[in-house]
Amino acid sequence: MKPLDYHTRQPQTAQAVLSDLRCEEDDIRRFIVHTFAHHYNASIETFCDHLLGVCTPQGQLCAAAGYNLAEEGTLFLEQYLDLPLEQHVQQQLGLEIQRSDIAEVGNLAATHAGGARMLIELMTQHLHKEGRRWVAFTATRSLINSFKRLGLSPVILAPALPERVKNPAAWGSYYAQTPFVAIGDIQLGHARLGAHQ
Repeated sequence: MKPLDYHTRQPQTAQAVLSDLRCEEDDIRRFIVHTFAHHYNASIETFCDHLLGVCTPQGQLCAAAGYNLAEEGTLFLEQYLDLPLEQHVQQQLGLEIQRSDIAEVGNLAATHAGGARMLIELMTQHLHKEGRRWVAFTATRSLINSFKRLGLSPVILAPALPERVKNPAAWGSYYAQTPFVAIGDIQLGHARLGAHQ
């Protein structure tokens, strides 16, 4: 396979391409690996079941992420919690949520903050269309800032501590960013993003 040309140009419009329709999964995986290695000196080996990407008008990947459906098994971020996610949310926030309503977003990689924001918008639209109500993810402060710039306010649930994962050294400097587990209301996010367009 030839190496991908990872451009840092931002997509010119919100008409970015969702990769499950247009891009090869191998290319998306290589983009995620490359971006995590570049930003954190991390060696990513685990990928979400469903991968999506954002391309420039020239067809170059500039952001990618994946998602897992909670009813299909244990979520990666549940390593950081003492209870299954829906039980943790009930205990901490007093909300009763169904596992079948939850999607976990992971593998989020972008060449720039604008790409991350566009990916948040597209992922929100995609998961809303899929009928999901809640999105959970592990986030750094810079990612939370991307949400805030879009008018979204995910709720922080717990710190994402390196000692909770099997091979923390493989994550390079990622845990130096003090990531945490967060959750957001997809319906509310979709409505707010629609109001800003």
